[in-house]
Amino acid sequence: MIDTSEQTARANFLWGRATAQGLADLGVEQVFFSPGSRSTPLVVSCEREARLSCLPVLDERTAAFLALGHARRTQVPVALVCTSGSAPANWYPAVTEASYSGIPLLLLSADRPPELQECGAGQTINQINLFGSFVRFFHSLPVPRSEQDDIKNLQAILAKAYSEATGQSPGPVHLNFPFCEPLWPTKEVPSKIAPLVKTEASPRTADHPKNFAGNVSASIRNSVRPIIIAGMNCPLNALQSFTTLPILCDSLSPLRENEHPARILRYENLLRCPEFSGSSAPDLFLVLGPLPTSKTLRAWMEQSGAKRVVIEPSGQKVDPLSSRGEQHTMRFEDLADIEFPTAEKDWLDKWITGDATVEKNITKEFLDLSFFEEPKVTRLLSENLPQNSHLYVANSMPIRDLEWFWKPGNRGRKLHGARGVNGIDGTLGTAMGIAHLSKKPVYLLSGELAFLHDSNALLCASDIQGSLTVFVINNQGGGIFENLAVSSLSEFEKCFAAPQNCDFFRLCQAHGVEYHLCKSEEELVSWMAHPHKLGIRVIEIQTDRKQDRDIRARLLSIGPSS
Repeated sequence: MIDTSEQTARANFLWGRATAQGLADLGVEQVFFSPGSRSTPLVVSCEREARLSCLPVLDERTAAFLALGHARRTQVPVALVCTSGSAPANWYPAVTEASYSGIPLLLLSADRPPELQECGAGQTINQINLFGSFVRFFHSLPVPRSEQDDIKNLQAILAKAYSEATGQSPGPVHLNFPFCEPLWPTKEVPSKIAPLVKTEASPRTADHPKNFAGNVSASIRNSVRPIIIAGMNCPLNALQSFTTLPILCDSLSPLRENEHPARILRYENLLRCPEFSGSSAPDLFLVLGPLPTSKTLRAWMEQSGAKRVVIEPSGQKVDPLSSRGEQHTMRFEDLADIEFPTAEKDWLDKWITGDATVEKNITKEFLDLSFFEEPKVTRLLSENLPQNSHLYVANSMPIRDLEWFWKPGNRGRKLHGARGVNGIDGTLGTAMGIAHLSKKPVYLLSGELAFLHDSNALLCASDIQGSLTVFVINNQGGGIFENLAVSSLSEFEKCFAAPQNCDFFRLCQAHGVEYHLCKSEEELVSWMAHPHKLGIRVIEIQTDRKQDRDIRARLLSIGPSS
């Protein structure tokens, strides 16, 4: 007769095995986990599953951002495993970003069984619906049982979770696993678990109208001065055929790295020029996904009074403007079915000519700038990063410098950023996740505060299998705050800029990471053009944030008639 403890351990083993096998059957390849006893059945089983690559990460917060970055690059769901208590709470910042960015993550948290809840048991919090509306699906599983029907139910829940993570509105899902002790059997348990079969994704949005392309066509039919705003998620193939209307490109749009006869990159400068913005008012904005970060663009859209038609495949509201607009749920791939209006003569030429003139004038200005000035770093990246490489850009000033000063190219480089919640959380960890197992070199452009905010990620630097070059702009504080009205107050340095007294050489040395202080533009360009084959390299570039602020103001004042 099998005793109760042996039955418990056997059931835990089978559920761990079924979960690991199920993840692999569904197509998951990568698992990030953090050490902890309660998650033993999941961790050991995933490690033993030959089709899964497992990486231990001490810090759950870092693990979550590594998973976020990896899933962002591969577009394949990544699994996260942790123990109970505060452990899954450390996933929260990454979960919110994944939710708003539409990144598929499978969150597998271990938990205490019901009898150990709300009774003072250690490492125990209420994990039910821990992430609330930030996950597409949540299910708290029952305590494991060995019966085949229970295993099949577990497989069905896994399949549903996967379909919800990869459905119409991709994003994170959360499965909670309560395990009783003993967590692992003393003897190997024979197991033969049937393969898991994927299920179709359940609809996450309202049904598309039967004639959705016709509805959009009717909304835009009478326009004579239309403008397309291409958000970061609109794929290149959806825009290739639209060559007769100006397309204002998001900072992370693939159009920035692929030639297109109608792309407009210098709209920040053009719209700051009263003569141009006043004479170029459109009668229609066709917005494809979330808007760019530019406050200038958003203010101009509001002031224009032009009709605004938004297309977003997920069905989630992505239009923050206060004026009324209409939103349609349809796939970007179906844009080809829309009947676009014929714009008035010279409408596109006006934008292309203005864009080209500003670009020419900015190029001349950059020739006189030193690499010790922050906007110049972004410009050099756009000119020197290898073809098909990846660049992750931190929030605050780096993402804005990319939007304002990235030189148009045709090298197919992939631009990434945390544009869901727009925080500096997990900057380094996300970039490391993008680099892990990537066959292409990866670069990170970050301010020193964002880098230090996530420096704990350096603990697993030696485990990252890929090439990551980190450019850290050290301007002794938060450069973006220099644009605030409070920058003139005596409290500014302490309360807003928050300069940090950190020796980056020693920080990197402590983690066994290669470090260089950049001393010349030639060095900088060489590191851009010739990345490591394997490992992490940190390049510190020291600038003056007040000087950087003044340089940006001068560059952004350049108009089509400058």
